[in-house]
Amino acid sequence: MKDQVGHINYFFQGFGVFLGVLAGVGITLLKDLIVEKNQEKKMLKNLRFELEWNIKKIESWLEEIINYRNAVSTDTLDRYFGYFDLSRFVHITIDNAFAKGLLYKHLDHDIIGKLQVIFSEFTIFMENHLNNQTEQNKLLLSTNIEEGGAVWKKNKTKIVEDIQFWEDQFKKSKKVVKDCIKLLDEKI
Repeated sequence: MKDQVGHINYFFQGFGVFLGVLAGVGITLLKDLIVEKNQEKKMLKNLRFELEWNIKKIESWLEEIINYRNAVSTDTLDRYFGYFDLSRFVHITIDNAFAKGLLYKHLDHDIIGKLQVIFSEFTIFMENHLNNQTEQNKLLLSTNIEEGGAVWKKNKTKIVEDIQFWEDQFKKSKKVVKDCIKLLDEKI
């Protein structure tokens, strides 16, 4: 009888250890899940902050494009010294969210594709292109003032069309970023 009681005690002790291990694993998994959810929520909030910052950058470019257009329209481009710092578009958190698959979890394919287009536009290469184009137009104006401005007047329409193109790009990009923020607000 004493042996049976000993075996039963060993059984319950072993079963207790087994339950303790299961409880420990369950608690660890639950803790990890909570930590992961909190990190995801924090990253989404950081992503939202980054996107809001980018909207402010785009708005500054829209203001600058108006100044550029006004300088062209009034034939005072030689006194325009604006700069489009397109490479200052911040995307560190967005890149991390892409790498971790977080954007795929919270955004649809359409908006992700539009974000990728924005990333390809707001680069140092496009920054150089736009600012070099502005400088070439300044040179065109200054050269043609001496010649009576005939070439400037001929090219002015194309320059205004180029300015309109950039303004449209900035407006489209701003809308995409705002749409992205709206989708993230539903998730946060």
